[in-house]
Amino acid sequence: MVNLIAAIAILGTSPLTLNQRIDEHQMKRKIIGTSLDAERAKNWENRVYLATYPRSGNHWLRYLIEEATGIASGSVYIDPDPQHMTSVFPWGGYCIDGGYEGQCRYPMEGEIAVVKTHFPALYSISWFDKLPYKKTIRMIRHPVDSFYSYYVWEQNHKKLKIEYIIPKEKILVYLRKWRRFQEYWDSAENVLTIRYEDFYLDPASYLKLILETIGYKVSDEDIERAVKRYPPIGGLLKHLDHFTDEELFLIETELNDLMDLYGYELRNCQELK
Repeated sequence: MVNLIAAIAILGTSPLTLNQRIDEHQMKRKIIGTSLDAERAKNWENRVYLATYPRSGNHWLRYLIEEATGIASGSVYIDPDPQHMTSVFPWGGYCIDGGYEGQCRYPMEGEIAVVKTHFPALYSISWFDKLPYKKTIRMIRHPVDSFYSYYVWEQNHKKLKIEYIIPKEKILVYLRKWRRFQEYWDSAENVLTIRYEDFYLDPASYLKLILETIGYKVSDEDIERAVKRYPPIGGLLKHLDHFTDEELFLIETELNDLMDLYGYELRNCQELK
């Protein structure tokens, strides 16, 4: 299994850069925020990233954290659902007005700011993706579930038809993104890695671990209330029917090393279909 907690370290604060095509990307709105916003945000010392490949439980975890703490979380993106405000917050990123339920307060100077990121899985770039952080909570979800859920989200977002069987060309793209994301955070410092499946089966215990790792002080009653309000829904490996046997073999072959590392498998999964 993957080493869950690495040694505590704060990343360096070298000048922020993206790439040589920054002006072109900025004009096409593929870059979120500005370098000036990011430079200011580097002064926020208590930043904690919630890092996930898309559709791997980030929103669910933010709901739980906000309910247990009463403090709003943020995102490096201007997420449309739920809608995040376009104003940049001082920790670097964006926030829903009052949090998910509209009743949370915002982090104050010197406090912890929890910020969602999908870096480096997405093609879009946020200036707030690589700011200094004290901790990162990474949630991993089985690629079968995250791939199909992401496919449905993309098709809905682009107003395109959703095929019952996910197209192979989509899987090939997702395979590259999933590997890029996982390998980046495998090599990063001070990362707590949680499997979505473990969190799903025992949300209270893992939420407690996550909050302690972040540095929030909450009671068992806070955790119990949060889990009761936002319990796990759906199921695990619930999207198997949306893949052909050939596609499942492709996923297992291409991601075999990482799936072994995280305790995932697809062997004999056809029996579950």
